[in-house]
Amino acid sequence: MQTATFGLAVNDYDARSNGNFDEVAVTAATMGNGGVYIFEYRDGEGSRQVPPSTMPSFDAAREEAMRCAIDLLVDLEPGTDALTGWLVRVRDKRGELLCAIDVQEAEAARQLRQ
Repeated sequence: MQTATFGLAVNDYDARSNGNFDEVAVTAATMGNGGVYIFEYRDGEGSRQVPPSTMPSFDAAREEAMRCAIDLLVDLEPGTDALTGWLVRVRDKRGELLCAIDVQEAEAARQLRQ
């Protein structure tokens, strides 16, 4: 399967064009009230961020953070890992902290969902 062509005319219109048929214009798209969110996960004593995600709302981003925090609870080992502090942080596209899900909040949500 060919998904892109470079330097070749795809159709008659491109063949008659000024030769810029392989240029790509980048435009911005938004999802209504949605936004771009950066998720940061606790990783032992450090943390790691994943590439920005587009979510339909902050509430959706927070719910995803909660789901991930609950999943991270399984990996915590009493006596080895700190059972306090944040598990998942949500930041906006500028890196500003919007919310943090801590161990206690994730545990309470896990118990409610059972």
